Amino acid sequence: MKVCMFVYNNFLNDTRVLKEARSLIACGYEVAVIALSSRATKPFEERDGIKVIRIKMPIHYRVFYSALDMLTGIKRGLIGLVSKGKDTIHAGNTDTSFNINEGERGVLSRKSYAMKINLSVANPFKKRMMWLLITIHKLLSFVDFYFRSYSVAVKYSADIYHANDLNTLPVAWLVARCCSAKLVYDSHELYVEKNKLTPSNFIGKFLLSKVEAFLIRRTDAVMTVNESIADELSQRYHIKTPAVIMNAPSRSNGVIKNDVNLLRDALGIKPDYYMLLYLGFLTFNRGIEKMIQSLEYLPNCHLVLMGYGTDWYKKQLRDLILKNGVEPRVSFFGPVPSDEVIKYAAGADLGVAPIENACLSYYYCSPNKVFEYINAGLAVVASDFPELKRVINNHEIGCTFNPDEPRDIARAVEYIFEDPERWRRMKQNTIAASNCYNWENESEKFLSLYKTIS
Repeated sequence: MKVCMFVYNNFLNDTRVLKEARSLIACGYEVAVIALSSRATKPFEERDGIKVIRIKMPIHYRVFYSALDMLTGIKRGLIGLVSKGKDTIHAGNTDTSFNINEGERGVLSRKSYAMKINLSVANPFKKRMMWLLITIHKLLSFVDFYFRSYSVAVKYSADIYHANDLNTLPVAWLVARCCSAKLVYDSHELYVEKNKLTPSNFIGKFLLSKVEAFLIRRTDAVMTVNESIADELSQRYHIKTPAVIMNAPSRSNGVIKNDVNLLRDALGIKPDYYMLLYLGFLTFNRGIEKMIQSLEYLPNCHLVLMGYGTDWYKKQLRDLILKNGVEPRVSFFGPVPSDEVIKYAAGADLGVAPIENACLSYYYCSPNKVFEYINAGLAVVASDFPELKRVINNHEIGCTFNPDEPRDIARAVEYIFEDPERWRRMKQNTIAASNCYNWENESEKFLSLYKTIS
């Protein structure tokens, strides 16, 4: 039986979709993933038996990239001329406003450019015009992706089409209807209420809700990542409660005891510092700024930010680190391959998830990083939100805090470390928690759902 999955990313870092695809293949399904192309990807590749087909970037986006390259090249040339004239070496120091690390080219999203451009404009009229241009750019990008992926998906002629998030559901529904195939909707978050730099207006949310309401009732199966979002989708759209397939890591990627000091050794962190670990994408509204500010009250702690992010955003963080005078106690690391995250994480003393209450999707979130902390044997401190409290309190593996208050974040961290016996007990409790939250368990539920529609 053939399954065709849609993702609106380049499928380099989407661990949930990768785990789902691997589980389907192990169960005898043939799987193809239709994704976006980027400058760090191939148009077609086979990965762990998964056929990955990447849709070519739209023309206007390629022109945009070419313009950026041209501007960057001109600026580098000018810097080189100035440097040569002054007999000064500036090799590697070409930090232009459009500079992109080679390792991050594949993950730098359209939203990242929108964030940079939008924030750099002070004039209200120019901001409005920039918002209009970005909106048109997004619409063109979606329409282009739908047209290109539709033709590929129809030719693949799958038995089941699997939409990951609302942004791929329209094309998946259209193809499934055309091919008389089954349709699965996998809602990775509460998409209508998702995190954005500039919140959606009422009209935008209303239209998205109507699209989701129409399509979600025309699926053969709906799944999401936790109970809170499942209940919200059920109440909003008057549908049967979606299946909950949590985004937990595989236990096969668990801790290798000989490697538990990988992170501390790699960064040269002093043994008398407690190591606090933040895992995941470095971006706005994840509470990273408040976590940095909390170090003022935690003089014996060193924070490690392990993941990827844009140069633009990391510069914002570095400026904040310098402003707060904590640069000796903050390190950037990675990203590392998804199969090695837990090995590196195991060297930390405490996992932190300081998500901000920036949108309903974040308030209801159950981020993968928390399950990775658990599988790495770390106690956890996290925002005082429903799903995070459910995991942490039910298994007694840490405590929660108010993510808006750096002092309260520090209070939670101190609570863990002030009683060595309590800290040891929390870490011990992660063993039972990891037996509950792992992909081996979630995969069984996932495959059972597929069997009901196959």
